[in-house]
Amino acid sequence: MECRGNDDVSRTWFRSDRFFNEGPDWYFSTRENTVEGPFASRTEAETGLMLYLRDMQAMESYGLQPARMPD
Repeated sequence: MECRGNDDVSRTWFRSDRFFNEGPDWYFSTRENTVEGPFASRTEAETGLMLYLRDMQAMESYGLQPARMPD
């Protein structure tokens, strides 16, 4: 699994689907332990994830760190 530079590489990673639905609404979970959504479909949630990742990469390019929840 690909890690960011500040991720702890000694941690055990579990693969799971980051997309899930509750009723008709779709969501995705992030490495920052947030849940993003609701989206009307899985396709829209996947697009939302791509936009989220783009924003995280832009923040990192400016030297900003996303808020992370303690483990």
